[in-house]
Amino acid sequence: MDRIGECIGNLVEAVKDSQEYKEYQRVRELIHQEPEKERAVNEFRRRNFELHKCRNVDLYAEMDRLEGEFAPLRAQPYVNEYLAAELAVCRMVQRINYSLMMEIEFDLGFEA
Repeated sequence: MDRIGECIGNLVEAVKDSQEYKEYQRVRELIHQEPEKERAVNEFRRRNFELHKCRNVDLYAEMDRLEGEFAPLRAQPYVNEYLAAELAVCRMVQRINYSLMMEIEFDLGFEA
């Protein structure tokens, strides 16, 4: 195995061994055990994602509307824990990507 592949393997293991990932897996399993709740959470996630891709919308107003619409779901056990744990893992992956891009010389073709 080449050095990069070995380091990637080590990084994957470190992520899987992190408290953030372990918590995500724990609450993910709890949500997965309730298919209707899982479908509703996935609908919230999908609409949240789509909203963030929209241009020419009042994002704050639309987020408030979406949060209000899904408030009963978010009040259910494990839903907010799941979403927070997912966000924590996403932020960890973002930090990894950001660190890579900041430390290697990579021509993006434009000024940042």
